[in-house]
Amino acid sequence: MKNNDVARFADLFAALGSESRLEVMRLLLAAYPRGLTVGEIQSQLNIPSSTLSHHLEKLRHEELVTARRDKQWLWYSANAQTLEDLLAFLYNGCSTHERVKESVPVTATREGFVFENFFRSIFEGLFGSGSTFEQILERIPLQRFTQPAVRAMELAQNEARQSGHDFVGTEHMLLGLISEGSGVAAQVLRSLGVTLEQARTTVEGCIGRGRGSVLRDIPFTPRAKHVLDLSLEQVRQVGQNQIDTEHLLLSILQEGGGVAVRVLANLGVDLPHLEQQLRGATG
Repeated sequence: MKNNDVARFADLFAALGSESRLEVMRLLLAAYPRGLTVGEIQSQLNIPSSTLSHHLEKLRHEELVTARRDKQWLWYSANAQTLEDLLAFLYNGCSTHERVKESVPVTATREGFVFENFFRSIFEGLFGSGSTFEQILERIPLQRFTQPAVRAMELAQNEARQSGHDFVGTEHMLLGLISEGSGVAAQVLRSLGVTLEQARTTVEGCIGRGRGSVLRDIPFTPRAKHVLDLSLEQVRQVGQNQIDTEHLLLSILQEGGGVAVRVLANLGVDLPHLEQQLRGATG
């Protein structure tokens, strides 16, 4: 991971280094994605308005929260993308949640709130819980996937394992699609100059490496699972029977918020052009 990335996360931790700001983040996570007005936050925390404004501005400056005005009300919401990046930074250094508990010292605040529970609440509040591919197949039968698509998802798990990650994100799905090689997704990406080695290097630059996953069945993140659901919806809309690699890659683009999209952009891929090519391939 680059030094400027580490510095960025250090700034995020500094912004969270206040009990009141942690309390604000807890409230905004509980209210995600709707958010809360300044008045609603103040009524629950019972702190002076000037102090609350200072905390909210600090969190907004570090992009931990977003603000929007709706008529006369100013609303604040947790910034999912920043928090997802922060989680990736924290969890990529550990192979299991048990190792996180062992390696991070826990210090309770006056009200019993701890960082460990805060970061668990981020994951559960924003992203829910993950599912292994076998669990996903309980909802989407195996016969709904082409052989190249199944192979790509198996390779995605291998990519996560080789990188020491204990989750399969959209970035690993992208690597799996490229590594599979024979599907439409791999062919289109290859025609745009995307190589597996370049993509691996870019993924590592975005999320770093873990310390080695010990999980046999690595769970897909809720975002990656949503990509699979979008793929199923795509084939239904066009009257097709099976999810193929082009549907998976198109759904990654459609979902839009995963690391895979950032990786493609960093590799110089024209995303609208890629989407156009994929839609042409899906008929």
